[in-house]
Order: sequence, then structure tokens, then C-alpha cells
Amino acid sequence: MIHVGRAVEPDALLVERVAALSDKAALAELYARHGLSLYAVAYSMLFDPEAAEAAVGAAFRTAWRGAASFSVYAGSARLWLGDLTRRAARDHLRAGRRARSSSRPASIEAA
Repeated sequence: MIHVGRAVEPDALLVERVAALSDKAALAELYARHGLSLYAVAYSMLFDPEAAEAAVGAAFRTAWRGAASFSVYAGSARLWLGDLTRRAARDHLRAGRRARSSSRPASIEAA
């Protein structure tokens, strides 16, 4: 059986739609295509389901705000989203380290 439907748009075109038109449906399509694999990337770095979800959410918020900075010449949209996710996960790790270091007792810091 042959399925007739709309053509699958390339990821780069979806990013262009987000950048030019603030197209929420295009961002949702990117999430549907890549959200699970991006979650796996974040989870492999953070080992915390909630933190991984937060990192993916942060990556897509960054993609929403910065879609115009995407360049197909620099790589695929999937790789760009992966980079945004890894950055968000690293930011989460850094924030956790800062929180732990600021909660140390004064006697440890003085040593």
C-alpha cells in the first residue's frame, strides 16, 4: 500500500521556518524528530531524568531564540540541536557544582 501525504521537510527548512516565521509547529516537528535522542544525550551526561528533560527544554528554548544563527554550512540541524543540548547539560552540571561549593561549611572553606 502506498501512503500519500505531505512530504517530509528537511530539518534545515524547519529551522528556517522557526527563524523567519517564529513557527511553533516547525519547532514541535524538530522536537518530535530529535527530542528522544537529545534526551539520551543529556541523560548520559547528567544521570538524572528530570535534569535531562530540563536540559532538552533549555536547548529547544535556545533553538527558538537563536534559530537565525543556525547555518547549514556549519552542520546539520540535528548536530546543532545536539550541541545546544550538550551545552545546556554542561551548564546544569556547572550550576550544581557552584551550588555544592557555596553550601560547604565555613570550616571546610577555611582549611
